[in-house]
Amino acid sequence: MRMRADMIPLRPVTLRGKLTFATVTLMVAILLLVSLAFTYLINAWIVDEAQDKVRQDLGSARAEYRNELDRLRMVIRFSARLSSGHRRAELAAELAGLRQSEGLDFLALVDAERNVILRAGQPLSGATPLARELSVFHVSALAGEERFTTLLLSPVSLEAENPELATRARIPFPDSAGEDSEERGLVLLASSPWRDADGRIAGMLYGGVLLNNNLALVDRLRQIIYGEETFAGRQLGSATIFLDDVRVATTIRLGDGTRALGTAVSDEVAQAVLVDKRSWFDRAKVVDQWYLTAYEPLLDPDGIPIGALYVGLLESPYIALKQRAAMIQGGLLLLFCLLGYGVARQVSKRLSRPLLQLEELAEQVAEGERGIALNPESDDEIGKLTVAFNRMTAALGEREEELTVLNSELEDKVETRTRQLQERGMELLATREELLRAERLAALGTLAAGVAHEINNPAAIIRGNIEILQMELGEQGAGKEEANEILLQTDRIAAITRNMLSMARNQNPQVEEVGCNALLDEILEQASHQVDFGHVQIERHYDPELPRIRSDRERLRQVLTNVVLNGLQALGGTGRLEVTSRCELDGVSIIIHDNGPGIDEETLGKIFNPFFTTRKSGSGLGLAISYALMQVLGGQIAAESEVGAGTMFKLWLPKVSATTD
Repeated sequence: MRMRADMIPLRPVTLRGKLTFATVTLMVAILLLVSLAFTYLINAWIVDEAQDKVRQDLGSARAEYRNELDRLRMVIRFSARLSSGHRRAELAAELAGLRQSEGLDFLALVDAERNVILRAGQPLSGATPLARELSVFHVSALAGEERFTTLLLSPVSLEAENPELATRARIPFPDSAGEDSEERGLVLLASSPWRDADGRIAGMLYGGVLLNNNLALVDRLRQIIYGEETFAGRQLGSATIFLDDVRVATTIRLGDGTRALGTAVSDEVAQAVLVDKRSWFDRAKVVDQWYLTAYEPLLDPDGIPIGALYVGLLESPYIALKQRAAMIQGGLLLLFCLLGYGVARQVSKRLSRPLLQLEELAEQVAEGERGIALNPESDDEIGKLTVAFNRMTAALGEREEELTVLNSELEDKVETRTRQLQERGMELLATREELLRAERLAALGTLAAGVAHEINNPAAIIRGNIEILQMELGEQGAGKEEANEILLQTDRIAAITRNMLSMARNQNPQVEEVGCNALLDEILEQASHQVDFGHVQIERHYDPELPRIRSDRERLRQVLTNVVLNGLQALGGTGRLEVTSRCELDGVSIIIHDNGPGIDEETLGKIFNPFFTTRKSGSGLGLAISYALMQVLGGQIAAESEVGAGTMFKLWLPKVSATTD
């Protein structure tokens, strides 16, 4: 039977293992930190060296580019001096030979009126106007100045110089399937004054080299800077000449082996070089490979960027160098970790041996053996721990004997004190019940005595006088109805008094079916004879399906009358009194809410206390009687109030009958 993997008990880690783990962990952490620092420094050094090389390479490319311009300038200067004073027929042959021998793409002679009178190697039927882009060179030549620069010529100007030149300058865009292309030409151009036989300046000689599709120039730049070194079948370095952001001469090749002519530089590089006119040095993805690159803007005579000179170094060799360094470093790290682990195991074994002996003795002590001792082998911390262990085992035996005696005594004392506390607790509970009972009886007696004294005698006098008044008024006399109402309310006063006395004597309520909605209407109708409503608005929100309840009608009437009158008196003749009835799960709730001045929190806690009142004419018994009567009826009464927002009384009564009102 195979044991489940989650049921195999885990073996606890030994002290030797912990010491080994702590030592190896610390060593590995230190080695990792050193390794990370070493890796960072090596990588930073490699990147810095590569970037410095690219910067130097750009300087070399710039120098070679300027050498090409200087060579062109010297050729034009020599040609101008050599052809000065010659007749036109002789000049045509001389200039054609110079153009051919010096590898110029165009060479032309312009008179003082800016008319091209001779183009080397080109038939010319008559004088033609000088191209607009060359006007500034003509002015300088007439002033005796030589000029040489990089210039951007329009397709029309190229066509005028040589129709074949315009064709060579065309660079199709790869994504346009040959339908769209760059037609302008980027040229190296030099000009020099041309003198007649008398030595006077008679015009200008200018010539240049087209950079579009000038693969020989970029190949020579790459050869001079990087040689023929390759990596993984690719040339290690590359060089490119841009017209605006388009490659017009490059050593970069596409996946099919063709030159990446017509492809564009990234927007980031274009912004830095062609807009901000600054050099750009960083790693960049060139077509499909990552290079460490350097770009420098090419400016026209007005200082406007018209292209860029680029050199780049393939990043792959440096990444491979980093990987080799990382592998060597990882191997050394692993070797040091293995050596450290072996050393840590031997050291931890020697350190843990005395501790293992202490562990065995501790197990024997735990099993009940006493008088055990271990000879210390050294004076270090472990030796001191052995001496302390010996003292501990000796003292442990002594303490056990003392604890046995103390434990027996303590159990006797705890049992005695527990019994005493139980007796005292029972006495306190009995005393508390007696005090609460006596307090309730005293309060009820005081309330009943006050009612009998304050209400019964005046009520009896009123009743007698009203009966006499009724006899004098007769059946049809004026005021008969009011006298009858007074007599009815006097009977209610007597009934309330009897209820209080019966409550004090714990008499049972007179239970009958009561319709709460009808009872509330009666109370609101009668309340108008007791309190001036003034501008008080009465809002009734009765539940039409409210069930009838079984309760003492007169006691419930007294409670509701007290609460309603209390709310009306709080309103002072102005405001709103809301009377709501609704059915709850096991009873009926009645809510009486006024929007009067409200009651503060301290006063709210005292309103049900006997003889507590905030009105000068109040007796302080109404709410106290209501609270006591609700207890007798098996219900609850509670009040909520907020100063400035009014007061709400909520009464809850249990329901018995399901008959609706």
